Amino acid sequence: MFPMAKIQAIYRYPIKGLSPEPLHRVALTPGDTVPGDRLYAIENGPSGFDAAAPGYLWKMHFLMLMKNERLARLRTAFDQASHSLTILYGGREVSGDLRTKEGRAAIEDFFAEYCANELRGPP
Repeated sequence: MFPMAKIQAIYRYPIKGLSPEPLHRVALTPGDTVPGDRLYAIENGPSGFDAAAPGYLWKMHFLMLMKNERLARLRTAFDQASHSLTILYGGREVSGDLRTKEGRAAIEDFFAEYCANELRGPP
């Protein structure tokens, strides 16, 4: 008989490809994802995503660590209550509420510059 598995640590990535967040305590439901994991992703050019009818899209449509290693240099923090993303890089800080057009624009502008050579279109 095998010993019972034990979870040593669990993390979520609120924005695909950016900094993970350790979860000190979380309720898990069989068949569901980790709560708050991959709430957002950064498109690498137009992906066909429809906000009115969201659905699964293949990861190659988005910036991700597997192909965009430079993302690992960023320090990011996501506040789930305000949906605010803060990016720290090279003494620079950029923040935006991802629920608003203005907040998303600030984040998109950062990635348009930071990943300019890797983007297939607007982030």
